[in-house]
Amino acid sequence: MKLEECKDYCVLKAFDVSESDIENCKSLVDTEDVFIDVSEKYKDVTIILINKNASEIKFNEILNNVVNCIKDELYADYETSLEEQIVKKATDKNIKVGTAESITGGMVASSIVNIPGSSHVLYEGFVTYATAAKVRRLHVKQNTLDNYGPISMQTCEEMLQGVLANKDITLAVATTGCAGPDSDEFDTPVGVAYIGVASNTEHEVKKVELDGNRDTIRKTVNNIALFMLLKYIEKYD
Repeated sequence: MKLEECKDYCVLKAFDVSESDIENCKSLVDTEDVFIDVSEKYKDVTIILINKNASEIKFNEILNNVVNCIKDELYADYETSLEEQIVKKATDKNIKVGTAESITGGMVASSIVNIPGSSHVLYEGFVTYATAAKVRRLHVKQNTLDNYGPISMQTCEEMLQGVLANKDITLAVATTGCAGPDSDEFDTPVGVAYIGVASNTEHEVKKVELDGNRDTIRKTVNNIALFMLLKYIEKYD
């Protein structure tokens, strides 16, 4: 974090900030003295604060109030991205990442590869779009697919374990969901997805229900997966 370097200009990066928290952040700013701009793209939020007329003390006070408003969702206080933070922090901890993607079709792995130095972090990735590929490549049980469907918490958990079968991998990420425009054979609602992250000792799978078109849903799932991975990297010892 570089908050102490913010004097007259600061960028805050957060993820999945609620509309009410964004409005609270704006209400904390005296707009005559400080300019605030909030933008969001697929749940990734950028807040820019610019000192127009405030004293340094007042600007820092406003800045700290905004930070406290979103501290649980804040992941950086300078211009950066989720994937940049993943590569930096995973490299520092010598973490190797493996991915298993269905709904995102390789977007998670591609996002990481966009960052220089990603070869130190991304070990391998599977795009198991077809149900048979989940069985063949990740050893998802056919009974799991028959009983719960390919878009389910159980399938996502087994996708994670399929990645972690490679003992060179530290953390696994998995995505499966329905991006539309039509439902699947299990009548999964469009926008439902399961996103998971796991190590050899713990795992988390989150169910999300998203609105928007196919592109919006897939890119949002991608960002949620990146944010979950980043949180796991930050707490990994």
